[in-house]
Amino acid sequence: MKTLVLYSIAAIMYVTGGALMKYSQGLTQALPTLGLTALFSTGALIQARAMRYEQLGSSYILVLGLEALLAIILGMLLFGEQLSGRAAAGITLVVIGIVLLRFP
Repeated sequence: MKTLVLYSIAAIMYVTGGALMKYSQGLTQALPTLGLTALFSTGALIQARAMRYEQLGSSYILVLGLEALLAIILGMLLFGEQLSGRAAAGITLVVIGIVLLRFP
């Protein structure tokens, strides 16, 4: 359970850093650029800590899947992005893949 919490925190850090990518305007704005660098670095450190006793593939997919799901949600909330049927189907497949890899 502790590992899943760490993976979730890492995914949140990555997605928040991703939102700052948009605000950095191509890395031309100092504060968002510093923020995204700090968040990505911290997310990677947390993920590395959680991966100590996990397989690389399944742990990486878990974080990427959580990140994708959170990015869709954050995009809708912050940037008014729409959720298409194709995106919803893709998210569903990612979640199914995570469950299959995580809970064999």
